[in-house]
Amino acid sequence: MFACTAWCATARAEFFTPLEPVPPDGFEIRSSAPVTAQGASISPLGPQSFRVVPEPGARQVVLSAGAERRTLNVGPPATTVSASVTPVAPVKGRDAFAELEIVVGDAAGSAPPVLRANVGTLGPVERLGPGRYKARYALPPTRYPEVAVIVAFSAWPHPQSIQGAIGVLRVPLATAVEVPGRTEPGAQMRLTIAGTTFGPVTAGSDGSFRLPVVVPPGYGSVVGETRDRVGNRRKSTIDLRLPPTDQLACVATPTRLPADGASRARVLCATSDRFGAAARGARVQLTSSLGTLSPPKEVGPGLFEWTWVAPSKRGEGKARLDAKWRQGASDSGERLEIELGQGPVAALIPPPGEVALFAGGIWTGDLEARDALDRPVRGVQASASASVGTLRASPSEADGKLRLTWRLPADARRGQSSAEVRAFGPTSDEPARLLAWAEGGRTFAAVTDLAGLPVGRQRLLLDAQPFTTGEDGTVELPLRDGEHVLRHADWAGLQHRLVVQGGALIYPTAERPPRVTLKLPALVAPPVPINVRLEREAGGVRWWLESADGATVPGREVQLSVNGQVSAATSGQPSHLAVTAGSVGVVDVATRVSAAVEVAP
Repeated sequence: MFACTAWCATARAEFFTPLEPVPPDGFEIRSSAPVTAQGASISPLGPQSFRVVPEPGARQVVLSAGAERRTLNVGPPATTVSASVTPVAPVKGRDAFAELEIVVGDAAGSAPPVLRANVGTLGPVERLGPGRYKARYALPPTRYPEVAVIVAFSAWPHPQSIQGAIGVLRVPLATAVEVPGRTEPGAQMRLTIAGTTFGPVTAGSDGSFRLPVVVPPGYGSVVGETRDRVGNRRKSTIDLRLPPTDQLACVATPTRLPADGASRARVLCATSDRFGAAARGARVQLTSSLGTLSPPKEVGPGLFEWTWVAPSKRGEGKARLDAKWRQGASDSGERLEIELGQGPVAALIPPPGEVALFAGGIWTGDLEARDALDRPVRGVQASASASVGTLRASPSEADGKLRLTWRLPADARRGQSSAEVRAFGPTSDEPARLLAWAEGGRTFAAVTDLAGLPVGRQRLLLDAQPFTTGEDGTVELPLRDGEHVLRHADWAGLQHRLVVQGGALIYPTAERPPRVTLKLPALVAPPVPINVRLEREAGGVRWWLESADGATVPGREVQLSVNGQVSAATSGQPSHLAVTAGSVGVVDVATRVSAAVEVAP
């Protein structure tokens, strides 16, 4: 018997709800009785299954089903994020690295923060303790002073989410340089910048000097004071010829999203004065080459936020976001890029015509991998098997195709054969979805990104017992009747309450991530001395001759037939025949082995 804790099953009603805190973008419930909600909307998913979406900003949702009433807390759990840097004032030319410490408030259930910086490089995030993390920050290689803006997102429930708290740290990066100059021989020189005096140094016999100084952002000149040998003093201004401080810095998270017309990114632009302090009253304009932008919202002193919604088309594969801030005669600008991905493989298109195999030979052909919108998919992973011989599938990153290589033994029997190709992916590295489903009386779990791409080698905890997904992002779960808890080991917000009854998973419900299987029939023929190959391509047909082991054979006399017009040629590397419509045939003169293909207009 089950305890009536998070779910209840009675003669009157059955009611299942997820673990808390529930995600603000929606969650599934199951109820055999009508359900009402306060602070959320409800829509049907299937028989006795509903999707609940909390209202914007809601921190609680109240659900009622029959006699049952349940109040669910809405995430994210963390409400504050703060960041600090050591040393407090890093100096280029002196410090190569700085140490960041990030504190996530309300630490229960928080995950490692996602860090972004407009300049410099951020290392991996390491946990120091509950709600405390550190990361190494490598200063940018440029030598001029500037302002770094580092943003820490406590993303929840996954790293591609825009939900969670935000912390912003402006770090003025000073520069240690040597200022050269010339004055009277033997005179003493001091340089003053930002209230700090450097020196003195004594000029050489030729009057030259070099004085090390530290220049903070916002200062383009120094005041020099010369004292000659008899005590006379003279002041002068030295232009350091530094570029003006860039007073606008922007970051976006996540930086990779599917072009699905729904996924969102959070864009932040921080303004500063030329010294690195927050600039109030700024008006920042943001435009995007693809997708849509919400109106700007000021979320702090000199800090502005937009929500960017991905387009439904990939275009050239990235969206460019341009921010501008006009300040009188000077302008500050920033460009961001968000990579646009696509969904997983949904179909495999076989090569045209019948697959003809020859005993003792090798056949090669290409399968086209396409997504649900019929777009080529690159990086698909595949395995293959054949009823006779050996078959290997090799992914191609360049053109969204899979190359099949089928080797037959010399004693292969003539007749029908078949092959099976199984494909998934391409794979991703950003977990965003944790799925659980039943299949054939067994229960499986999978981890995918927002686009549905599998994320492999992910650590899961089932009732505290560890499991690891395979390269395809899936793992089988041994479940008995009852209630179980499934969590991602690193992103605790990715979690499910699983309910099994009668050996079947009844809550939650999900479909298996896309996986494509293609059956490929083939005809095995006796060995031939030569193989004539024809392939349709844009604008015509490509032809060549192969030996039994698949090597191109040059120097053989052939007859080409294009719509009945016969001409002589010599084989070589694959050649193109321009044909808009009709029939094309190639005959090897010595053996009379031939092949033909029809070209549709």
